[in-house]
Amino acid sequence: MNDKQRLLIQYICDGDIKKAQQQARIILNELTTAKDEAFRINMLHKLDAKPNMIELPYNLREFLVAEDVSNFPESRFVLRPEEAKIVEKVMSIVKASERLSELGISYLPAVMLYGGSGGGKTILARYIAYKANRPFVYVRFSSVVSSYLGNTQSNIAKVFEYARTAPCVLCFDEIDAVGMARGQKNDVGEMNRIVIALMQEMDSLPNNVIIIGTTNRYDRLDSALIRRFPIRHEVRPMSRSDINNLAERFFKYAGIVTDGWLKDWCDTNFLDIELASTVIEKCTQLMVDRIIQEIDTKKYNS
Repeated sequence: MNDKQRLLIQYICDGDIKKAQQQARIILNELTTAKDEAFRINMLHKLDAKPNMIELPYNLREFLVAEDVSNFPESRFVLRPEEAKIVEKVMSIVKASERLSELGISYLPAVMLYGGSGGGKTILARYIAYKANRPFVYVRFSSVVSSYLGNTQSNIAKVFEYARTAPCVLCFDEIDAVGMARGQKNDVGEMNRIVIALMQEMDSLPNNVIIIGTTNRYDRLDSALIRRFPIRHEVRPMSRSDINNLAERFFKYAGIVTDGWLKDWCDTNFLDIELASTVIEKCTQLMVDRIIQEIDTKKYNS
């Protein structure tokens, strides 16, 4: 076995998908014999057709969605200073995770993003996965939560079992669906057991898995569960300068010149405080209107 083959095996075992893909390309491009040519071309085509190399086990596909975020549109993403600090902190913990493990210190890079719906929590989670060079694995709570006694805990265990073998960013969107505070008047024993199971699974994760929880009901979360997330951040609505910045980046990414009209358009279409989803929705609608207008103009002139 040569050094390049060793590196490929190491990257696969470490769960570093991007580097494994790059190393596979290097090895394939060094195959020069005629008998290997068909294999080389076939494998390169497969890499091109499936760049993310994310394969979920069949029994987990109803619970998880794995996304390749290597092509995250960073140029049209607005990262505010307070969120940049959160990302930087997560990256620092990720870099230190191997050394912490060697010292026997457990410190899970776990982030709780909270705030109103449509504020950009999930897209920030995807950005963290992009910066960490990890697949973004999204938990489908609608499938994980079962009406049958004990099944939900079993499903949660399956999700974490996968995360232990495939380092990733594991995102629990709307984590309040399973992480509600215990001890409420209308509590049922099953929900209490689910919260306990979730915390126990988090406690047993290795340091190389990043957990992100998002919620718009931070007030409903169990306090012990919240403590499992050492990094907590409120994603606030966008300010006027954030709105203008996002709109400018959005249109620039699409190749639309904004000189002379963007500020007036933003002033007309947005309040001083808006959700990120509202800004993106209106920017997209303007692009759709312009494309339709261009098509109609071409038809008229032809």
